Amino acid sequence: MRKSAGFTLIELVIVIVILGILGAVAAPKFLNLQGDAYGANLQAVKSSMESAATLINTKAILAGEDKKEDGDLTSEQSGTGAAMKLAYGYPTANEIVNTLEIKNTGNDAEYVATAADDDGSVLISPKARAEEVDGGNEAVSTCAVKYENAEEGKRPAITIDKSTC
Repeated sequence: MRKSAGFTLIELVIVIVILGILGAVAAPKFLNLQGDAYGANLQAVKSSMESAATLINTKAILAGEDKKEDGDLTSEQSGTGAAMKLAYGYPTANEIVNTLEIKNTGNDAEYVATAADDDGSVLISPKARAEEVDGGNEAVSTCAVKYENAEEGKRPAITIDKSTC
């Protein structure tokens, strides 16, 4: 008898089935890596906001501007080279965007920063995840960090929404 070399049809079918099962189980684990990356990016933005707010609050305390609803730091006091508006010793929503030097305009923009209503807050989302509304003049996203102005006796509220990352 002649010795056969190679795999039988049954062996090939079994290997294909096993690879199909592994692909079906493993693929969902790797498909959302981009969403996880955006979520981690938002966490980094939140941490930067918290650090900047704490540092500016320390400077506001030293300048005696920490108890005022509408405080100000001069460019020398803020250390940023520009005067800064404060709410109870913390940067306002508009100022936090400037303080972190977030590029939010032009072709090389990394983020979209949008004032949320009139409640003294700002949404910062990655440009690729911002949804254009109102002819591209405004962006709203549920993949964003929200910074809300400080209230008397409280720190600014900084929250992350990763629901559509």
